[in-house]
Parts: sequence; C-alpha cells; structure tokens
Amino acid sequence: MSDSDPKKGNVVRRRTSERKRMPKHLEDFAGGDDDALWRRTTRRRLNDPRAVVLVPGVANRDARGVYEARVARILAAAEAEDREALAVELIESAQMQVWRGHSIVGWDVWVDAVLGLDPAYANELRGDAEPLNEELVALWMRVEAGLAEANAGAVRLRDGKLCFELDPERAPAALANVGRRAAPLAHDETGAKEVIVDRPRGVRKIIVDPHEDD
Repeated sequence: MSDSDPKKGNVVRRRTSERKRMPKHLEDFAGGDDDALWRRTTRRRLNDPRAVVLVPGVANRDARGVYEARVARILAAAEAEDREALAVELIESAQMQVWRGHSIVGWDVWVDAVLGLDPAYANELRGDAEPLNEELVALWMRVEAGLAEANAGAVRLRDGKLCFELDPERAPAALANVGRRAAPLAHDETGAKEVIVDRPRGVRKIIVDPHEDD
C-alpha cells in the first residue's frame, strides 16, 4: 500500500480488505442489468403495533438480551484473538442488525465506537453478510433470547437452518424459554412477490438487441 498523501494529488492504493465493496445493485447495473437500480427484494413486514420497537417482532427486552450476549462474545473473541469465532459473531450480528437492540444507528458506529474494533478488519471479517428478512430475524432473536435468558448457549445460522449450541444441563429451561417466545410466530403467513421493480415513470426499460453486434 502506498503511503502517499491523497491531498497532494498522489494516488493511494489500498489493500483489498480496506476497500469498500460496491453495492450489489450497482455491480449488477454495471454488468448490464438496466433494472438493477430500481429492483428491490420485498421483505415480509411483521405486524408490530408497539409505539417503541427496537427490532420488529421481538420484545425490546429480548432484543437487548441478544445484543448484550453478542457483544460479550465478540469482545471475548477479540481479546482471545480468535479470528474464526470473531468472524462468525460479526457475520451473524450483521445479518440480524443486532445493534438495534441498543438503539445504535448502524454497523459503522457500533464496530468503531462500541466494540472498539478496527473498521477495516471488522469489514473484512464480515465479508458480504447482509441483513436478513424481518421474519427470520424475529424468529432467530426470539430463540436466541430464550437461550440467553437461561445462559445456555447461542443460535447459529448454517446453510439456512437455525442450529443450537446448547448446554445440555440447561437445555430444559432454555427450550421452555424458546417455545414460549416462538409460539406467536408459528402461524404461516403468505408474502408478496419476491421482487418488485420500482422503475420511475418516464424511465424506459432498455431492451438490447442480441443480434446488434452481428
């Protein structure tokens, strides 16, 4: 990496891990997908009429409990210099946006001001992890809150499945807590279409003739 000063007009080349990746919709647009700027994936909206909501579908006390448990594990992994454990915690925290449990505005502030981690290093460990849909996050946090209340372990997301890391001696109390919290989400809801294109009026879809280069 160059030590040149960008204020003097010199080019500074940064390591790949220090570069902020372009958002996926911009990458797709640059790759020829003309609707990428207007396309959005719909997420199920949970019916949560509370006046103050930290995480939709999750009791505020549970959101705070999950937040505190995650922060404790992250700080422990950082102190032990356990890169693998730290990466798992940061990835899953980003997927749940766990910082909302303490009313923190976002990832950057949380990593730097609260966790005290180097932002470039934290972003490298986080990789491409993005927030999950609200319904899955609500279930995940409710389940993990049940385990956290019993001080029994954590919940991991592996290959799309929630997996328990559970202390057998505390399993009965933990599973009872989980069942009580997950029951309201047991009913099946039908969602909207997976993708909506919000192309503004007047912006025409670009149709490329596949034979124009012939």
